[in-house]
Amino acid sequence: MLINTVASLALYCSCCGKVKMHDICRFRLKDAVGQELLCDCGQHLATITGISHSQCLLDVFCVTCEANHVVCVDIKDIWQGKVEKIYCSLSNLELGFSGNRQAIEDTIAAQEREFDNITRETASDDYVEKPQVMIEVLNKINDIAEKGGVYCRCGGSIEIDVKSDHIELICLQCDGRRIIPAKTEADVLAVKSLANLEVGPGHLFRHHR
Repeated sequence: MLINTVASLALYCSCCGKVKMHDICRFRLKDAVGQELLCDCGQHLATITGISHSQCLLDVFCVTCEANHVVCVDIKDIWQGKVEKIYCSLSNLELGFSGNRQAIEDTIAAQEREFDNITRETASDDYVEKPQVMIEVLNKINDIAEKGGVYCRCGGSIEIDVKSDHIELICLQCDGRRIIPAKTEADVLAVKSLANLEVGPGHLFRHHR
């Protein structure tokens, strides 16, 4: 029987936008004190301190809050192939994942496929700068739309157009537009604070952070 003794931490880089995977040995986790986790681009992602063979503390900088958060990560479920998301406790922003490496890679791949499907259906040829941010903003817009919160004052149907760093809501009847920024974690927090998205006829609306 093969016993998996390695856990993985995958953290989003606020500098380059990529996900960096770090492997953590179960038997060495408790000895990790103040170990720095870096992205390939050189950006500091977190500092890890082990408190047992299955738990660690991550000191992570959160761009949304502009402050460091200490997050307790329990990785004992990795031996069942589970993946746990690491969140900012204040904004509920996704900071990364912990668990089995293959399961994390599968989860990230599934998110990328979802993003590709969404952009293939709605986007122009613009290159999306921060795919993860775009996915979260799109998901929130869809949540609001499902509750009837995306509408135009004229009553027309709304179309979504994905650009490189923002999303445009366009009324097909009056051509009213509303721009939703989707470039930073702060943009995710901003759209999550909204209960509805109203588009005005003949005007270009932009929500501010």
